[in-house]
Amino acid sequence: MSTTWIFDLDNTLHDAQSKIFPLVNKKMNEYISSYLGISIKDASSLRESYWGRYGATLKGLIKHHNIDPIEFLSSTHDLNNFNELVFPESNLKKTLSKIHGRKIIYTNAPKSYTNKILKIANVMELFDEVFTIEDSNFIPKPDKDMMSFFLKKYDINEAFFIDDVKENLMTAKKFSLSTIWITNDETHPSYVDKKIEKISDLLSL
Repeated sequence: MSTTWIFDLDNTLHDAQSKIFPLVNKKMNEYISSYLGISIKDASSLRESYWGRYGATLKGLIKHHNIDPIEFLSSTHDLNNFNELVFPESNLKKTLSKIHGRKIIYTNAPKSYTNKILKIANVMELFDEVFTIEDSNFIPKPDKDMMSFFLKKYDINEAFFIDDVKENLMTAKKFSLSTIWITNDETHPSYVDKKIEKISDLLSL
């Protein structure tokens, strides 16, 4: 049986922190401020608290404010000049081409946004499956029940799970997946099997 590789998207395959996340966060703050009638400052605090508590701001907004997830995601992830904002890892396509086995994207990002990133990075065709927040019924990682659903959907028993968010790796380890943390952090939690700084480091593991 071929090896299965499960990849996160943002800050794993490309640098979202530099350009995209500040813009998305700004749009989220504006949306939350308008929707709830609160200040931008309070909206920002609420966004950050929900992200920390649930793994994604959207989950908190659905749970506590009955927000429309499709409208929210469409509004906050519709960015101008998308091509200028995407910074995939250097030689990403070449690296992924050398990693043999089934490759699946598992991301908390919306489908339209994810597809744009993969196409701009020129790696769309290298992935066998793409599982986005819509596919998870808007329940984000690191939710354990949704992780179970994801693994059953793609008939995964063993896999390498690569993510930049350690809480997602903690859940993956509960299902006995091999966890790889993409990070510059000096700590090494027990549920992390390997640490790398970039995807190309996978080739030397």
